[in-house]
Amino acid sequence: MAGGRQAWCPRCDEVRAARPGAACPVCGRRLLAVPPARPGQPQPGRVDQAARRLRAMAPLAGAAGVALLVLAVVGSAFVAGRLTRTTPSAPATAPTTTVAGFLDEGPETGRRDFNWQASAGRITVTLRRLIVGPGFSRLELHVDGVRRGLEISALQGLRVRDAAGRDLLPGEPASIATATSQSNPAGGVDTEVVLDRPIDPPAVASLELTGLTVARWVDEQLVGSLVDPELQRRADTLDDNAWLTQRAGCPGCRLRVTCRSCRTIRVVGTSYRRGRMTIAVEALDRVERTALNPSRRRVLATSPGGVTELESWIDGAGGTAAIAVAADQLAAAQPGDPEVGRPMRFEVRVQAQAEQAVRGGWTIRQAGS
Repeated sequence: MAGGRQAWCPRCDEVRAARPGAACPVCGRRLLAVPPARPGQPQPGRVDQAARRLRAMAPLAGAAGVALLVLAVVGSAFVAGRLTRTTPSAPATAPTTTVAGFLDEGPETGRRDFNWQASAGRITVTLRRLIVGPGFSRLELHVDGVRRGLEISALQGLRVRDAAGRDLLPGEPASIATATSQSNPAGGVDTEVVLDRPIDPPAVASLELTGLTVARWVDEQLVGSLVDPELQRRADTLDDNAWLTQRAGCPGCRLRVTCRSCRTIRVVGTSYRRGRMTIAVEALDRVERTALNPSRRRVLATSPGGVTELESWIDGAGGTAAIAVAADQLAAAQPGDPEVGRPMRFEVRVQAQAEQAVRGGWTIRQAGS
């Protein structure tokens, strides 16, 4: 199906509706060809299974037992290197899908203004414009009736037909991610989708949609502290940290993590092993409505106040996930001489596009036709 160009962002670890070589619409990183297995959408594996076992066993374990469980069933998966790195180098601010001056490759070869609309329930979808170039088509739409603050992250069941009812995009109905989505100052949401083949503008007689995916950015904040006396004593010699990853035990070490006013996730366990702080979290609602939704999910760990970014990862599918943060970088980020035994504080932000499907049935054609 010509459901849209797709490329992979190695920084966001997400598939974008754009060509390889273009800039990521979220972080600006150069997009690459989609790998054979999508890194940002892992199938349930060791981390997910481990977190599920942890969630089931945690009520029986008590506080000390939870840490041991995380160590045994989650920490080992991180040591095995299965995690997906998702730390952006940009400041810790909520991302946006809006891309000023989104450009398609090649010159514009055709254009048609429509301003056709159709309504289903309380939502009206307007097909404003079709722009065509060599190897692409861009559909510009406007959606009225969605709650303020929501974006359109995908279109479901997209069909474009000619006057004889023939499908101009043959194949299965497309579920296609939007290229841009932003609130219009006059109301509603302006959105665009980009298809990977040109459509003849005069041939278009109708556009059909079976549903929309609406989304909002969710940003959850965790706060934590780590006490590691040996790491603090060696803070000035961290260029060689092989001892940290090979250390069998950690006398006097303590890791504590809590959720700061979290609405969609909660912490279910922690562990500290081989220089990695591991945090197990679970969704408090259907995963697609939470900060654990795989859509544009990312994690950002920093020293207090966001002063220094720390290397961090997130992995997991379904309603559970595990986060890892590098402890040596946390120790190096502490101001002045480290005070042995004093907690080293850090912050973790988990962000994702929480999504909800809206069923419709929009057949958009010229009025009176």
